[in-house]
Amino acid sequence: MSRRTESLAPVAGAILGLVLGLIYAWLVAPVELYNTTPALLRSDHRHEWIRLTALGYLADGDLERALARLDGLGQEDVQAALAALIEAYAAQGQPVERMRALTDLAQRLGVDTPAMLVYLETPASPEPVEEPPLVSSPTPSPPSAIVLPTPTATPTPFFSPLPVPSPHRVISQTLVCTGTVSQLQVLVRAAPEIDEEEAEETLEEAVPLAGVVLWLTWPGGADRAVTGLRPHIDPGYADFALQPGVPYALSIGEPDAPILSGLTVQLCPATEGGEPRPGSWRVVVEIEQQ
Repeated sequence: MSRRTESLAPVAGAILGLVLGLIYAWLVAPVELYNTTPALLRSDHRHEWIRLTALGYLADGDLERALARLDGLGQEDVQAALAALIEAYAAQGQPVERMRALTDLAQRLGVDTPAMLVYLETPASPEPVEEPPLVSSPTPSPPSAIVLPTPTATPTPFFSPLPVPSPHRVISQTLVCTGTVSQLQVLVRAAPEIDEEEAEETLEEAVPLAGVVLWLTWPGGADRAVTGLRPHIDPGYADFALQPGVPYALSIGEPDAPILSGLTVQLCPATEGGEPRPGSWRVVVEIEQQ
């Protein structure tokens, strides 16, 4: 075999392989394309479709298009995918307008998660109905006045109203010296029901409460959190980041009714060969169930 033949052999083999591959792909086993619907996709692909549909709704605000894209999907898939997206966005601190649009779509699709409670629109208060004006009638002339002796006034005892007890109560506040970031770690519990006959016995452990709105306020700012977004830590857990030298106040439900104020970052004792470092606060709050 000549050198020229040896140099052409690889080229001829490549051309022959290409021709055989095209014949197999086009004639022997051609690729067949089928139309499908989101409902026929695999479970993880269905969740990704729902997530992309929600993101498209946030971009264009077209509710009819979003509902049409989700038509035919199972309610369990829609609820699971949207709930995961809402909780992830809430943990990332997405803007309020973006969260309200997403929770509006989720509410229309029957999704209900603790993270949605903060962003759902509050219904408008009903307008007061004006009452018709009273028609005055002529006042009859009084009879001749009869002068009677003025009785001596008897002093009436005045009872001051008792203050209404708050349904929220801080039951413990502990300085935590683990971790590298100063935090306010809040654990919300339901107040246990106490039997009068067993009041002196040890109380059962309170039940964690998810979906409770917490507010942390400071001069010139405020932050909001909802318990239950980190169930792997505790179903009633939520936390806030703290900065040294700033006084904080903790509230439940509304930011203008603090249950704990004057909260500042404290230094933890120095370890061997180290320096004191800022610690965190762990606060346990008990809520009385109505």
